[in-house]
Amino acid sequence: MQIFSQFKPNLFPSGSSVALGVFDGVHLGHAEIIRNAVTSSIENNLNPVVATFINHPHTEITGQAPKLLTSFEERIKLIEQLGIKAVLALEFDSKLRHMSAQDYFTKVLLDCLNAKFITVGYDHKFGFNQEGNPEKLKEWGKKFGVIVTVTSPVNINNEPVSSTRIRKNIAAGQVKSAGLLLGRNYSLAGKVTQGLKRGTELGFPTANLMISSHIVIPAIGVYVGYSVILDEKKQDKMPCLINIGHCPTFKEDTSELKIEAHILNFPFTELYNKNIKIEFVDRIRDEIKFASKESLIEQIKKDCKVGRSILNPS
Repeated sequence: MQIFSQFKPNLFPSGSSVALGVFDGVHLGHAEIIRNAVTSSIENNLNPVVATFINHPHTEITGQAPKLLTSFEERIKLIEQLGIKAVLALEFDSKLRHMSAQDYFTKVLLDCLNAKFITVGYDHKFGFNQEGNPEKLKEWGKKFGVIVTVTSPVNINNEPVSSTRIRKNIAAGQVKSAGLLLGRNYSLAGKVTQGLKRGTELGFPTANLMISSHIVIPAIGVYVGYSVILDEKKQDKMPCLINIGHCPTFKEDTSELKIEAHILNFPFTELYNKNIKIEFVDRIRDEIKFASKESLIEQIKKDCKVGRSILNPS
């Protein structure tokens, strides 16, 4: 995978097939746009390329970007898995913000990427004040001999799949619904940090994850999913319980939001400073304050049983 961070003339002399968009989450709708570009690249012997941004455009436009579904690194991996061979990832800065839609079309898509085929989503906007849209792309494409394809929305439960819809689902704890829209389990990745070892004291050791503040965190509660130790060569998926919350049973722990994963049937080893990914399959329950450690232990045992039944239904 080639990654370009600046637009320079004629990066692809033989021409390219470009999927255009931010693609946060690389959900089912995004995948359709990208696959269209890849299919065209194969049919016309072009380079399959994604043109996107390193940061979310609202970082510059409004000064407050939405929480992201994927880090830039994860987004690139997911895009590559769909068959893209190169990405033009630009920093969305003041200069780019004030570039007209027509200049973006000419300087980036034509002069830099030598686009022969462009595919965008039905609601794509670009250029200064979002003046660019699929209709203008088609108009300019016809003038310069570029085929522009507009991808229709992918609808699930009679609503278009969108990053905004997925963010709302995750923030509400509806990770199963979010996974349906993404086409995969929603996941978080981060480094395991030193905790207070409450889980070990209870007999259920946990890996405490440090997650970027820019990523969407599911609502407080207990979830079931999978853990993957990213630092190991063999990255097996291991069933786990995930707790997101403030540990209300232990009064001194209530200030900081904690994200903890208890890996089921796993001989706990030293995981501190290792990088782990956790995938959310479903939500089990709310976080509850228990009267005693003993009642908490009994509930965790029940959670483990429920979690196993969700992952391995009979």
